[in-house]
Amino acid sequence: MKKLKIFPKTFLYTLGLMLIIVLLSHTLIYFLMPWAYNYQQEKALEADAARFVEQIITAPSEERVNYVTGFAAKWSANAYVVYDDFSYHVDLLKEEAAASSPDGKVEVTVIATATEDGLKISLAENPLGGADFFKVEQGFANGTGSITAIVSRQHIEDAVSAVLMILPFTAILCMLISVLFALAYSRMFTRPIQQISAATEKMRELKPDAYCLNDAQDEIGMLADNVNSLYQTLLSTIQTLEQEIEKVEAADIQKSNFLRAASHELKTPVTAVSVMLENMLLGIGKYKDRDTYLARCKELTDRLAQMIKGILDASRTEFAGEQKQTDFLIADALKAVIDPYQIIAKAKGIAFSVDVGEPFAVHLSQGMIEKVISNILANAVSYTKPDGTIYVSCKGQRLIIENECTPIPPEHLAHIFEPFYRPDYGRDRAAGGNGLGLYLVATILKSLDISYSFSPAEDIKGMSFQIFF
Repeated sequence: MKKLKIFPKTFLYTLGLMLIIVLLSHTLIYFLMPWAYNYQQEKALEADAARFVEQIITAPSEERVNYVTGFAAKWSANAYVVYDDFSYHVDLLKEEAAASSPDGKVEVTVIATATEDGLKISLAENPLGGADFFKVEQGFANGTGSITAIVSRQHIEDAVSAVLMILPFTAILCMLISVLFALAYSRMFTRPIQQISAATEKMRELKPDAYCLNDAQDEIGMLADNVNSLYQTLLSTIQTLEQEIEKVEAADIQKSNFLRAASHELKTPVTAVSVMLENMLLGIGKYKDRDTYLARCKELTDRLAQMIKGILDASRTEFAGEQKQTDFLIADALKAVIDPYQIIAKAKGIAFSVDVGEPFAVHLSQGMIEKVISNILANAVSYTKPDGTIYVSCKGQRLIIENECTPIPPEHLAHIFEPFYRPDYGRDRAAGGNGLGLYLVATILKSLDISYSFSPAEDIKGMSFQIFF
């Protein structure tokens, strides 16, 4: 069975409650109003009768008639007063009362009484049936005589009948009002929930513009805020995961490219060494000169060892960000690695200019920063032209290493940080270098989230490497 949605469910529940209240209230009115109205009239009659008795006792004889007629007129009653030498009666109900009795006398049967201070008010019925009268009786304690009054209840019955007659119409009107109220209340109550539901439908599809619009300062408003907060957290988490996936995919591609390049670079010297050794063993042609080609094999194996060391260093750079980080001065890291390169540069006729300026500290892995500086200096020494100069300086939060050389063309500069990439100009390819230096630099700086640039220098003819700490 299909379940009702929240709007019709809320509407039916609210309407049902309102109808129950309407029916219950009208039922109570139907049964209790006659009793309540009769009770109220009885109490009013009791008060007037007591006041009437007091007036008869205290008033002069000539004024007693006025009090009797006034009481009878007010209540449309038959009043009989006998007090000492005063006797008077008013028959305003004579015809109605006589019609209720065959002999023309008022005959009533007491069916309920209430006595207080000698005053007796009885609910009475005529011989034809029906509680049609109040009978009031009072004896005078300080004199002879009594007061008797027959008060018709017809006006009470008429009033009750009039009220009961309109009850069906008021019930229908209240039911219509209940329907309208239930409809308005249900719409008002369910609209924010429907808005949240519509927003969650968009959220289920991970739409970035999904948002619960609700300004209510109640539990529903809190629910909307919590849903929005949860959704934003979810989107942020998904975005982070996507970024991590992209990083992993990029790392996998980079690793595959690196391994492919490493395999290619290692293949050539390994093959050369293998061929030379095989020909030397067979004594073929020029390879009979074993001393010459043993030395050549030694050079190739040294180159292989250097290349393997570079590959191992490169494989460890991905963990640069996990290295222990400390506070240190960039000038100290520079001093720790610069001496060997100054010696090599001096042997090549290359000058060094070092200006650390105002020392600044960083919180990084000092070992990794020293490796970065070492590889940049090695690259600078390798490519600086004879009689050229290498400039090392610190400006602000930047480390700048510039060297006088032939500027790298844009087509080569775009690939300069790729593994095993070596331009074919500026130096002999066989003179050294394995094309991993700048690749290591870029990898380490990226893992440490440090910006850098490598471009033609502005002040000299050469290249400028800048690290922004």
